This record gives sequence, structure tokens and C-alpha cells, in this order.
Amino acid sequence: MPGTPARRNFQISNTLSSVADFSKVFTATVQSHPQKSSDTNIVETLPTYDYRFFLRKKTKDGALPEEKKKGWWMQMGIKFINTFPFNLVIGEGGVIYLNTLIRNAAKEIADQKITHIYSSYRPFADHYAAYKLKKRFPHIIWIADFRDLIIDPHYNHIFFKNRHHRYFKRMFSRADFLTTVSDGLAKKLKRYHDEVLTVRNGINHVPDQFPETHCKYFKIAYTGSMFLDKRNAEPLFVAIRQLIGKKLMTEDHVRIIYAGKDSHVWQELASRLQLDNVLVDKGILTPNETASIQKEACINVLLTISSKELQGVLTGKMIEYFESGSPVLGIIVGQNDPELKSIFTEIEIGDTFSDQEVDLPAITDFIYKEYIHWKNTGKNRKPVNLKILKEKYSVEATMKPLLDKIIA
Repeated sequence: MPGTPARRNFQISNTLSSVADFSKVFTATVQSHPQKSSDTNIVETLPTYDYRFFLRKKTKDGALPEEKKKGWWMQMGIKFINTFPFNLVIGEGGVIYLNTLIRNAAKEIADQKITHIYSSYRPFADHYAAYKLKKRFPHIIWIADFRDLIIDPHYNHIFFKNRHHRYFKRMFSRADFLTTVSDGLAKKLKRYHDEVLTVRNGINHVPDQFPETHCKYFKIAYTGSMFLDKRNAEPLFVAIRQLIGKKLMTEDHVRIIYAGKDSHVWQELASRLQLDNVLVDKGILTPNETASIQKEACINVLLTISSKELQGVLTGKMIEYFESGSPVLGIIVGQNDPELKSIFTEIEIGDTFSDQEVDLPAITDFIYKEYIHWKNTGKNRKPVNLKILKEKYSVEATMKPLLDKIIA
């Protein structure tokens, strides 16, 4: 599958298999994408009959636009799908996938004398299968990975939250250690296990240089989903509107490019701020088309959320944007995120701000500086510090903590 979640699992499975005599990956069949085997893993696909199986028959990417999730009945349905044990029956994977996975994996463990198993959320079915296998084969070392929290305080997409916390603590205490993408998520996961390792998403091939690109327009790009009110692009539109209103920016020069499933949100913002002529709505694109937009952008916009309850929500787009080398503007719902801001500062790729009105002047100034560079040169800037990017975010660097842990 395209996207950061699949790439993360690919990177971790390859890291584990690089120090193993034998390795095997169990994954779901996807009708619209041919299965590609890894060079170092035997890959076995298993059938799935879950809600996404039916969504893929009606949508391009198997996901619903955010405006269709707003109704209370839809929100109740999402909570129902995420609540145990219904998440095993109708959640991602489904009961047929789960039972086949446990049966086939148990046979491999016995036949091949497997020593380690790795599972990643989502889907929950994978963690549950690993939990069952760990109970049956106590000698197995179980690594449980979390790209997201199962119980996210920003979304609360689950019924009986406290009961689930107690259950997950019993369940994941059986794992040997947990891994996750950020220090902020690691702090939350300590609730379930004493040992949590931060293993960040990595870049497979860091280039030797990022050449600046000639740009006909000053392009500001966002490629991704919106997640209801947990992503907020309004400060971007307000800043552009103000710069045009003050004659500091020419409307014909600028283009806001959106690629993703939530066109309705961006079209509504553009209409409200009288920027219809500025917005270019690309809809859902292939990974290669998306990467091209990111590389040609004068600014890539990263949208996420942060609060006192949870920080370090590092979206998959972060690594994609790092790969482009273009400046990144982070706009964060609620409050600025210290971990994300520190990362941006360290590799010198951009800056982050909250979506609150107090940060609007700084957002406007960030955009204006990049606009002046484009106006003077006709090119986008590539500010990223390549040396630090390689040292901290090459896949060899991000996977090193996991590798050290495995072979210690």
C-alpha cells in the first residue's frame, strides 16, 4: 500500500529480518494494488472482509471524506468499530483475517522455530493476534508498535475508555517492549508497559543535494486528510488574504495546492476567504504525483494537533516533506508542539505555530519571507540541513535503536 504506515512496517520488518535467519510477513490482500514482496521477507497475503473491503468498492482509497463523518450517528459508528471486541469482528482485518493469521502464524512459529514477532497498530487485529500467539508461545519476544494511540485523547473514538485502558495494560504487559513514532506518544504508552522505545519514521534514500526548482507560481501545498476539527488550515488562508489585502503579495502569483480526499473543506475555506482563484484542488493522487507536488512547493504545510494531554503527534506527512527538502510550515490545532518544533529547528527545514490568533502574524511573516525568495529568484528554497537529516532521519539512523535492542 502507498503511504507512511505501510512504509514504516516495511522498514521495521526489513530491519528485523536483516538479523534473522528466517522471516515471514503476514499482510492483508488489497484488491486494487498488486502485492510486492520484500527482498528479505517471505510475504503471505491473507483475505480480509472488513468495513474497508466494502469502502474500496465505492471510494478510490477506501476512506470516507471528513464531511461524511460529522453526523452523530457516524461518530457512534466509528466508536463502535473501535471498541473491543467489535474491532476484531468488523474493524480493519475482520474475524476471518484474524483467525487465519493466528492459525498460519502459529504453524510458522512451530515449524521455523520463530523467536520474535512484530505487530503494529493499526489494525488492532494484528496486536490481538500477537497477544494470542505470545500466550501460546511464551518464549517468543513480542514487539508491539504504535503509529497512533488506540485511545487518543483528542478523538475519544472508543466506548468505555477506562475499561479499555485496564484491558490494554493487561494485554500489552505481555509484550517484551513497545515501539512508537515520537517521545510524546511514548510517554502515553508508559501506561501499558514500562519499556517504550521511540523509533521514528525514516527516509530510505537521503539525496546528496536538494536542487531548487523553477516555479511559475508561488506554490503552497498540503497533501493529506483533515480529520474533522483536529486539522485547521484556516490560518493559512487568512494569512494569504491579509498579504494580498496589504499589497504585499499578488493574487495571480500564488497557488494553494491541495491533494487528498477532503476537497470540500479546502473549497469552503477558499470560498469564505475569497481565494477561489488561488486554490488548485488535485483530489486523490498517486504517491509519485504527490511527491512531485511536495518537491515543487515553495512551502509544504503540515497540519496536526497538540494539547497538554498529548504531544508528539507526528503525522506521516512529516517524513514525506523532509524528503522534498522544501520549507515546511506547521500549523497545530490547540497549541504549539515542543517536540515537532524542536525537530523542525534541528534540521532547519521550517517552523511550527499554533492555530491561535496570537500566532497569525508569525505565520504570515513565514509565508511572506518565502514569497520574497520566490519573487527574487523564481525558485523554491531548499533549506534543510542535509548532514543532520542523514544523521537523524535516514532509515539506518531511525532503525538503529531497534536494531541495538534486538541484538543486545
